[in-house]
Amino acid sequence: MIKVAKIKPGILRIAGIALSISALLIFGMASSYAHHSSTPHFDPDKPLTIQGVVTSFRFVNPHAWIYLDVVGADGNTKAWNCELGAASGLRRAGWTEELLKPGTEITLEGIAARRDPFGCSFRNAELGDGTLLARSGEITAGSEVFVNVEETAESVAATETNTFFGTWQTAPRNRRPGGGGGNPVGGGTPEDQAALFTSRYGELVTEAGRMASAAYDQRFDDPALECSPSSIIRGWSEPSGISEITQSGDQIVIKHEFMDTVRVINMDTREHPNDIEPSMTGHSIGWYEDDVLVVETAGFEAGVLVPHPGLLHSEDMVITERLSLSETGQLTRDYSVVDPQYLVKPLTGSNAWNRTAIALPEYGCVELGGVSNERPE
Repeated sequence: MIKVAKIKPGILRIAGIALSISALLIFGMASSYAHHSSTPHFDPDKPLTIQGVVTSFRFVNPHAWIYLDVVGADGNTKAWNCELGAASGLRRAGWTEELLKPGTEITLEGIAARRDPFGCSFRNAELGDGTLLARSGEITAGSEVFVNVEETAESVAATETNTFFGTWQTAPRNRRPGGGGGNPVGGGTPEDQAALFTSRYGELVTEAGRMASAAYDQRFDDPALECSPSSIIRGWSEPSGISEITQSGDQIVIKHEFMDTVRVINMDTREHPNDIEPSMTGHSIGWYEDDVLVVETAGFEAGVLVPHPGLLHSEDMVITERLSLSETGQLTRDYSVVDPQYLVKPLTGSNAWNRTAIALPEYGCVELGGVSNERPE
């Protein structure tokens, strides 16, 4: 259901836009940087404005894309592509596949792609009929702003507040060292990545861990580019992501919207088997300590623990998570990551979720980054 609230007319309205491409100041750039991969692929120091006609709108995850024809100052038409946030979040804000039909006139503000001369990251836009679109998902038509009310959990029965089971949405948070979501601090070059890695993890990693991470380039090696959640730390920290926890017999099943991740927690044993088939999600066992659900996971394949700026892990990694409920019913996960090959001490962190009435949706990853994600020869 969509709720309509009155606002002042003209908010984010773009005026005096020429047909040619120009570098202009972007409205609300700091607040609209939402997705984790922006900085490595797009340059915030190169804002631009383009005006054209929509040729296609791909409403997919992890990024929706607008494709449009733009007439440049030389009179030639160029095919542009502009990346938006995830379709899942935009859908909850009221967007649909029909919002941007082929032939729609659009004036779009964004920032330039680093490696695609006709690519950009969407910031806001005005359609030919005056409708305004923001990267956050807000749709403004005249004096009305459309706000999705599904983000609230008012309809969730009070009887569900004292259990881990049900559906949850990632709570807003400040960045923590292990979360992996949000926009990375700093620039998008390998040198920026190395500096950020040193500031966050320099005293945490072994020499082997440092060398493994040095070979990682988040511009091209981010597991999300292969439709992978990267790790169980990253997978359960997607901003505004939906997760569902259920129990069937002796197993607790945790499903995340992000990358359609599924985890199974075995509650009938306190030992991992000797013949675990290594995987990204590993093998999990769980037990209760009073009101806390403790989950221990081992049996990982070597991979990427935190994709931004790139903290890798070995197959010896073991993760312990402690799930608890606050007095207000918020779900909290405190975790500790031990990896004797790559870490000199445990990596610790915390995430929180609020109960939601939103049903767990299918993510259905379709990666369309194209040139921006291709490693140069």
